[in-house]
Amino acid sequence: MTSLATEPAGRSRARRAFAQEGGAVRSGMTLAAYLFLSPYLALFIAFMLLPTLAAVGISFMRWDILGTPEFIGLDNYRQIFADPLFLTAIKNTFYFVFLTAIPMVVLGLALAMLLDQKLKGTAFVRTVVFLPYVVMVSTVGILWGWLFDKGTGLVNYYLTAIGIEPIAWLKDPHWSMPALAITTIWWTVNTNMIIFLAALQDIPEELHDAATLDGAGPWQRFVYITLPLLRPAMALVTALTIINGWRVFGQAYVMTQGGPEASTFVIVQYIYLTAFQNFEMGPAAAAGVVLLLITLVFSLAQMKLMKAI
Repeated sequence: MTSLATEPAGRSRARRAFAQEGGAVRSGMTLAAYLFLSPYLALFIAFMLLPTLAAVGISFMRWDILGTPEFIGLDNYRQIFADPLFLTAIKNTFYFVFLTAIPMVVLGLALAMLLDQKLKGTAFVRTVVFLPYVVMVSTVGILWGWLFDKGTGLVNYYLTAIGIEPIAWLKDPHWSMPALAITTIWWTVNTNMIIFLAALQDIPEELHDAATLDGAGPWQRFVYITLPLLRPAMALVTALTIINGWRVFGQAYVMTQGGPEASTFVIVQYIYLTAFQNFEMGPAAAAGVVLLLITLVFSLAQMKLMKAI
């Protein structure tokens, strides 16, 4: 074998030229990747990263928008945690996440598996199922406000038909948050369905065929093939569902305005009320930072639990 020390000069030059050419190709691919990413990165920095950093800074200030910001340290955080309304907002938002997270994941997966079947009209059904997501939140709120009306709503009409007394869904503190949860699940579960459907279609069909030949039934194939291969998608869907649950605002504001008796008053509504009605930007920013930390903690804990990181 020829050693590097005794390698012919021509071959050595060719090896170096090949290495340099490979390095140039890799550099060109890296540059191309950054060029493709640059529009998103620019928008992310301008509309996400910089406003987030600004909010963190404002959370340590006393500022009413018009005046000059004044540094006050942790006083804004002490103020919001001493405010019973903020603590109520945290409790209500947690309750909303609890009501929506599991149904959103389970129903999203069930719909995806149903629409993954090779049947006629599946494409049309997928479109119909996804349609609610493109409806504006104000329209969703008004529509479901009518459906949940105690006197004329269709929900109570069908409940009465099966012998259940009408429920004041949006007027009763015990039922108002479940009503918001039902509305949100109907409106956004289709997003989870799309993610799961894409993940299901990436599973090689040969795995299911081989398991069927070995005598595995539908349940065994689901447990031992589908679920393990869906773990990354499951982690993504669960994280997005939790994050979006903590950020709920539009449907609560349109349907109940935080009532009755503050039973649907959520964190984002507290931020909106504090910032744009009371003009207390410091406490509002502090509440936003707390919301950010809560979503980060829940998302990281869930992803760790799913062994996705």
